[in-house]
Amino acid sequence: MIRSGEPLVASQNPDGGWGPQVGRASTTETTALATLALGRMDVPDARASAAHGLRWLADRQRDDGSWPVSARVAESSWATALAVLALDGLRREPDAAVRGARWLLRRTPRTLGLALSLLHHLAPDTMKVRLDPDLKGWAWTADAASFVEPTCYALLALKRVRRHLPGTAVAQRIDEAERMVYDRMCRDGGWNYGNSTVLEAELWPYADVTALALLALADHRRREANERSLRVLRALLDRVDSGLALAWAMLCLAAYDQDVALLRERLVARYAGTAFVGETKAVALALLALGGGMEVFRA
Repeated sequence: MIRSGEPLVASQNPDGGWGPQVGRASTTETTALATLALGRMDVPDARASAAHGLRWLADRQRDDGSWPVSARVAESSWATALAVLALDGLRREPDAAVRGARWLLRRTPRTLGLALSLLHHLAPDTMKVRLDPDLKGWAWTADAASFVEPTCYALLALKRVRRHLPGTAVAQRIDEAERMVYDRMCRDGGWNYGNSTVLEAELWPYADVTALALLALADHRRREANERSLRVLRALLDRVDSGLALAWAMLCLAAYDQDVALLRERLVARYAGTAFVGETKAVALALLALGGGMEVFRA
């Protein structure tokens, strides 16, 4: 049933957007992913639903080119990257997608300060958190430090639309953000939601964020760090069975031209057993994965 797109069509809010779960207020993140998943289908109901989602996104873009997290929040947000991906991935509203990308280029996170920068260069072993504080990606909120997930979303968006962004600024921003993501990689490969090491303790990677990071870095697939992280992802999938993790992993491995037949079976079975507990994001990503949506995330 999930392959038909019916669960997403049925969960769409009257305003044209989608919330994290049925009945919840529409958000940019879930609306962008649901619209992208349905808009790629050659099914009348799915296309009509996606058209409503596109209108929701178009109506809520701010004058500066960004999108808020939801209609209830005025502040520009990290979710702009997913709106850009949806619009460009469906070849709709190209001017809006480029304006969103330009906002991402202007968005800079809070730095961790001169003291930490000096400490990193002079005595890195004394730092409580192992990271290069000079590398900038993107943050979850304004005036916050860089984080792996929003940085990966921004990388995916900018790589899709950089053909419309002449000059060296976009290449330099992408290069620095990629170095930041690699810098946050766990020692044996893969990525944690936060950092790789805190207070000399090695943190563990998670399947969903590891798959997302590998997608954002897929144009460097031959690097040893990527190959090592792919092995870690495969190992993590032996003991992880959430819809979100399986969908991200399937998108990632397909983008790396790896066999995903068994993952496809697990993803369909997991939905049949749990319906992903009504999580719209997981349903949308699963529909993308089952429909060859890895092409959306290719650089």
